[in-house]
Amino acid sequence: MANDWNDVRYELDRSENFSDIFNSPWYSDAAYDSFSEAEFARRHALARELMARDGFDALILTGSQNIYSLGSGVTWGCGLIDDRGMCQYLVLPLEGQPTLIYPHPGCHIEAVRRMVSISDVRGGQGGHYGKAIADRLTELGLSAGRVGVTASDNNGPEFMGAAAYLELRTCIPEAEVVFAPGLFHEMTVRKRGEEIEAMRRGGHLAVAAQDVIAKVARPGMHEYELEAAGTQAVLAGGGRVHLMMIGSTSMADPRLMYPNPNPSARVLQEGDVILTEIAAAYLGYSAKLGHPVTIGEPTAETQKFHKDVTLPAFNAIEAILVPGTPLTDVQRAGQTFREVGAQSRPMVFHGIDMITAGPKVMVHGVAAKDYEQELMPGMVVNVEATPISADGSFGSFLSRSYVITEEGADNLTPYPTGEITVAG
Repeated sequence: MANDWNDVRYELDRSENFSDIFNSPWYSDAAYDSFSEAEFARRHALARELMARDGFDALILTGSQNIYSLGSGVTWGCGLIDDRGMCQYLVLPLEGQPTLIYPHPGCHIEAVRRMVSISDVRGGQGGHYGKAIADRLTELGLSAGRVGVTASDNNGPEFMGAAAYLELRTCIPEAEVVFAPGLFHEMTVRKRGEEIEAMRRGGHLAVAAQDVIAKVARPGMHEYELEAAGTQAVLAGGGRVHLMMIGSTSMADPRLMYPNPNPSARVLQEGDVILTEIAAAYLGYSAKLGHPVTIGEPTAETQKFHKDVTLPAFNAIEAILVPGTPLTDVQRAGQTFREVGAQSRPMVFHGIDMITAGPKVMVHGVAAKDYEQELMPGMVVNVEATPISADGSFGSFLSRSYVITEEGADNLTPYPTGEITVAG
């Protein structure tokens, strides 16, 4: 941080003064919701415990606001929520203060300093993130240390930008840089009080969005207008949208088995069914909800499919959401669709770290780490009943998020499952 505002305040039109500015009064009256200092301290202590176990001198926590990350380790480690960057970077040493490398200079970085939980926020040196990270590691005496890089998402996984990685290796060639794909999941698989409450608020925002969509849906609207209505409900409640998947089709001539990830310009009509998958996030932590809505009363066939196919499988999984339940039992419960003459999407159940994560339970298999082969208190999980007709022509979607407690499970998205919602 080269330029104290007090020294350059009269020459802010010079790029070299504005880009690395700090200590300004700007945004000092901004107000951001945040986790407590104690909660961030707990997270850093947990990360350092695992770092010591795995022999890391520092971690580079990564993440961005894409659909498979939603900030990941950066949001978890300091509270940054910012859409502008393919990847953000937080350096967390085993000993010493953490450092956020933020890509946007000047007034932007000053605003972020008001948002995050740490005091050392540095610019990205005009896109040279690898050099900025290397400079901080060198300051810490770790230019030849062992540095772990957490996954920026849980799909690939991916870790960091290629240019940033190559520059990091060039600047500190003696460092041992190790990709650690499972470390962030291990840190976040079991939630604590503030995290659970954030997910509960996310769940209530998802319910609010579902309520609005059902209320406003009518013939003549476009799917994207429903997306706009649901998004507004989440933003108005102080949250952010992770997923707003909405699809519609005729109940008489169905062309849909799952919500549309990209709501289209299709015009709603009387006799339609709308499928939703809504994930709303608060402080980076999300919960999910999916429920069918019909325009007009459900047809007899649609009602029967919900009662006889969707609900039995959903209820079978929900009934065994208690600590100690093996994931293989969840898998068996998810096979109920075949017993009633239907089939389903492969996924029936998954965990939530901050967004969709492991463990994952499919109809024909379980993907889980050794430490999560059974349900544990503090896990947040999502039940997803996605039945498909035997001929594959149509389907439905019913989903809720739960936190596993010492006694059982607590529904984070409390929306009734028993009946299809009628719009209006």
